[in-house]
Amino acid sequence: MFNSNKPLFSRPVLAVIIFASTLAIWLLNLTAPSADLPKPQLETWQTESGIPVYWVTQDDWSGSDKLSLSFVFQANTRQPDLVATTLGMLMGPSLPLSTATINQRLVSVAASVDSFHDYQKQVLNISLSSQPQYIAPALRILNTWLNQAHFKQTPLSTWQRQQASDLAETQLQHQLLTLKDQPFSDAPPPALSVADLTQYLTQMRHHVSHIMISGSMNDEAQKAMAKGLTILTSQLKPARQTQSWQLSDAPSTSSVGSGDLTAIYGAVGLTSLTSVEDWLTLQIWARDMLQAQKDQLGSQIAQWKLHFGSQLSYANWKLQIPTDLQQDASVSTLPLSSWSAPSSLSSYNDSDRFSALKATLVQQLETLTRTPSWWADIGTRITHPDSDLTLESFIEHYSDAANSFTMEQYQQRVDTLVISSSRQEVQVRP
Repeated sequence: MFNSNKPLFSRPVLAVIIFASTLAIWLLNLTAPSADLPKPQLETWQTESGIPVYWVTQDDWSGSDKLSLSFVFQANTRQPDLVATTLGMLMGPSLPLSTATINQRLVSVAASVDSFHDYQKQVLNISLSSQPQYIAPALRILNTWLNQAHFKQTPLSTWQRQQASDLAETQLQHQLLTLKDQPFSDAPPPALSVADLTQYLTQMRHHVSHIMISGSMNDEAQKAMAKGLTILTSQLKPARQTQSWQLSDAPSTSSVGSGDLTAIYGAVGLTSLTSVEDWLTLQIWARDMLQAQKDQLGSQIAQWKLHFGSQLSYANWKLQIPTDLQQDASVSTLPLSSWSAPSSLSSYNDSDRFSALKATLVQQLETLTRTPSWWADIGTRITHPDSDLTLESFIEHYSDAANSFTMEQYQQRVDTLVISSSRQEVQVRP
């Protein structure tokens, strides 16, 4: 008869089982094939105006003429509408003595521009040909555009009529972040003028963090790029000390509107990156968190973004509530939350789930790390010259870190990196 008081295994046998299991896991990790992740070459210099320039290239890119050039600014402001409007109008008919947009002018030299911004930085991304005969004229056009931009009232008025203010996004920002001694106001922002945009663009030009180049350039192309950047940056200035951001120290949930719940906006502060392992941790956490949110709310429409900076890092998301849940009267009054603690996620507790997420991430890296655009993102959105995780450090360590990253490292980091006490949510109830 089975005796429930008697151990199933004796202590010596149990010790052997534990040792054998640990050894099997260790051997599995040891024998797992390593991903083939390239190590690009990095060259750095400064423009005559003191702005750092980083150029990443790989031998495999030598046959391609695709080149990425990015300008990263740190012109912090507590007026998000000012940043969005300035960049939006800059992409419009802002060339002097012209009604053409910058992208219309750049078509003839095989180039184009787009922009990106978050609470801490503003980025202008230029795609151009690495052929010297295109680099020089493209940089001349960009010089006129960036240093002599002329905003016009009629396009600004049209822009302001067409742009709908996202009250939930504004409320979420108000809850998550404040500038020290400069709290956000709930009052509608005043209408922006041409003078406001001109002044802010000048502020951007005087707060350049760095310039990022990604792609292959021969000697002639390098000379054309260096010469063009010298002229273009002569009126730009390196970033000075930026304003300090302060995260909320208590979770909260608010509502915009009083109707049925149609969406949930959320955000949480993150500890700034100090290593590639930190970055890997947050990549896996974000993927698992998104899946947990979709499972919890039955949502198939979701947006998730990770933002990294030397002073401020955070994640934000938007989840659309399915129509059947919107129509459930018993649910519409509940304070639904999209939040799950990191330690409750499958990636934290299930080794198979962690391994699957890591394998997917590494598989994606094997493709992405061979493209100039991915390295441009690493150099503009992930690493920063004044942060603990620099581009040089990322390049040096990312391959070994990705191949050797363990569940234990993930568990040790995720609870510290995700500042759960800062978590904020806004329910959208139009």
